[in-house]
Order: sequence, then C-alpha cells, then structure tokens
Amino acid sequence: MNVAVVGGDLRQCYLARTLLLHGFNVKIYDVECESICGNIVNENSLLDALADCRAVVLPTPVTEKWLCVAQMVPEDTVLFGWNIPERFECFNTYDFGNIEEVALRNAVATAEGTLAEAIKYGRINISGSKCLVIGYGRCAKEIVTRFHAMGAYVTVAARNKYARDDAAFHGMDVCNMFERDEYKDYDFVINTVPARVLGRKEIDKLNEDVVIIDIASVPGGTDFVSCRERNITAVHSLGLPGKYSPKTSGEILGNVIVEVLEKIENNK
Repeated sequence: MNVAVVGGDLRQCYLARTLLLHGFNVKIYDVECESICGNIVNENSLLDALADCRAVVLPTPVTEKWLCVAQMVPEDTVLFGWNIPERFECFNTYDFGNIEEVALRNAVATAEGTLAEAIKYGRINISGSKCLVIGYGRCAKEIVTRFHAMGAYVTVAARNKYARDDAAFHGMDVCNMFERDEYKDYDFVINTVPARVLGRKEIDKLNEDVVIIDIASVPGGTDFVSCRERNITAVHSLGLPGKYSPKTSGEILGNVIVEVLEKIENNK
C-alpha cells in the first residue's frame, strides 16, 4: 500500500520510517527526513505525494494549510492526524487524539517536555520550587506527577470538585482556579486549559519572577501581552512530544497506523 506523510515535525520522519520497516511504500512532502530514513521518496509537490496513495498522514496538529488535501484525494482515502477538522468528515479518518493508547502516551511525552521547558526557562531548581498547575486532565495529571516526583510543591487549580478531590487524594494542594487573593509564592505556573484562564486579573496575582508555561492548544489560555507588560516570562509551548521525544512519539503513531492499515488490508 502507498502511504503519503505530509508536513509536520520530526515525529513524521520516525513515523514514516516505522511504516517503511513494515513494508509500506512511503512518500513524503514538506518534511525533512533524509538523516533519519534516507531511502524515502521526497516529493516536490503535494499533488505528487498524494498521487496513488490509499492513506495519508496529516501533520500534528492538522492546520488550515492542509485543508486542501480534502479536494485532492478520493473519498475512500484513509486519513490520519491529530484534531482532524470537520472538512475531512466524509473520509475514513483516524484521529490520534481519540485513540486512548496514543492519548495516554502523548500525555507522558507532553509532561516530560513540560518539565524540560521549566528547566530551560526557569531560574531555580525544580526541587523545592512551588508549582501551580491549571487543569487536571490527562496531560495535567502526568505533569503533576513528574513535578511532584522532582521535589516540587504542587498546587492543582481546577473548577471541577472531583478533579480537586482526586488531586488532593494524591497529596497535592488544591484550589478552585484563582479563588485566592494572590499567588505570588509560585515559581512556575503551567496552564493546560484551552480557555483564557490567565487574564490580566489573574496575572496581576503572580510575582514577576514566575515562569508561565502554557501547553494549551492555540490560542492558549494566557494573556501574553499582559505578561510582556509586566516582564513576566511566559512561553506557549506547543508540540512538546515532537520537540523533545520525536522518535518515541513518531514510532507510537507509526505503529498505530500499521495496525489500522493491516486490518484494512486483511478485511478486503
């Protein structure tokens, strides 16, 4: 079977190599993979990459740039990607974000990447620091676990009472979002909520030495303009698995694709 892998970061290269090792014919476009799999076909145009391919792997995440693929492939094409837009709803799609195994492993990679970002941008040790994690979903739980294991004093801010109870059960301090008058003791604030939870009012409760790491999807949950006005370090850290663990993350995605495509082939 011919598979096109288009766009994205280094995860796509390791994903493509995994497909090659399982006997698939792989073409790539708009991603540099020569140092990882030099025997792969690197097409000069998107149209050439998609030609005669029964499956297409879109970038993670699928941005507007790639919506044109919907007009360039037959409706029986199998599409893979993360946060696949509605434009592709007429296709046979596999959204990595809806596959539990992928989501769980991605959360681990995201948490490790978040820790790396904190070490990179912070001015103090993680051990002994005070860290506020906003949200308590899959990624947040992994982040909390790792910062706590590194010796940080972790507070979980969540609106959901069950989430706060669960975090408290695991030994964390908890609060109902920004219910307190100030949060000036925190060295790190990590936002995982894809909504504006760190506006000017909330940012004014933080100290100027705080490091804010926002991993929420675009546009994030932080008022970055207010952060710049107060000279607060705030980074929108997206694609952390691709940045810090592309090989692991790419191989996870590649193996999922192999499993799906082999099932499709066997059910012909």
